[in-house]
Amino acid sequence: MSTPAQITAVLLAIAITAAITYHLTRRHTAAYHRAAVTAAVNEARRDDLTGLDNRTGFHAALADIVGRRHPVSVILINLDGTRAFVSRFGHRALDQLLVLTAGRLRHVASAAGGSAFRLRRDEFAVILDDRVDAADYAARLVAAVAEPTEIQLLGPSVTVTVTACAGVASFSPYADGDRRLALIRADRAMRVAKRAGRGQTAVFDPATMRGPDATAASEAVDFGEA
Repeated sequence: MSTPAQITAVLLAIAITAAITYHLTRRHTAAYHRAAVTAAVNEARRDDLTGLDNRTGFHAALADIVGRRHPVSVILINLDGTRAFVSRFGHRALDQLLVLTAGRLRHVASAAGGSAFRLRRDEFAVILDDRVDAADYAARLVAAVAEPTEIQLLGPSVTVTVTACAGVASFSPYADGDRRLALIRADRAMRVAKRAGRGQTAVFDPATMRGPDATAASEAVDFGEA
């Protein structure tokens, strides 16, 4: 027959075991929820087609860099003639082209320690450290896009060549303040490049590319921030 002391010891052991199990379960559940939230955030920032980060990811990355008061360069890349491409080859062919283009842009950007993003249909962006020669890398990005690309259609595959234009802008959190200026300036430079012809690049020049401030210009630029 168990003594009161033995019964007390058994009950204490059961209580301790239950407490340990409870705390371990809570820790496991909390870790699971943190992982689930992280996965959901990453998924929301990912472009389903190309695997690059999307516009939401771009703004998050830019905000993080600017928050650390670090100067950056933004390169905006827009493919030339995608409407004519779709008319000739179809939307599935365009999807293939976008996936291949994304891979090339990622490769060039990563070589400079930067990141590539797909902002919308045929528009991409690259964020680089401001110490990198962004104009040089913009030319490399445009050259990479223009490399011959093999597209698989319903019949035999075809080799196509598509060009792109790029606009380059530097941004300093100390001097510029509003991070929207980075995209606004890159967009202005890209439009100048587009007017110059296919496969062109342009660097933002405040003396010749003046325009409205960030508040007014934001109406003309699709920021798409979450």
